[in-house]
Amino acid sequence: MSLTLKQRELLKDVLKIGRRIQHRFDPEPVFARTGVGSMRGEGVAVLQKIKQGVTRTEAKRTARASR
Repeated sequence: MSLTLKQRELLKDVLKIGRRIQHRFDPEPVFARTGVGSMRGEGVAVLQKIKQGVTRTEAKRTARASR
């Protein structure tokens, strides 16, 4: 089964994001047996950057819709 161009691009983006956040995953000592782990927080600064990006995206969409 071959992937379409759009699917390949999506897969590439997903893998890129996954590699970018991989360091945050902190497995429990018994991860192999339980399959349980957790994710370390990045802090408030990262959350503020994400919020600003979402706000900018929303503003762009609103501007386009009003044209």
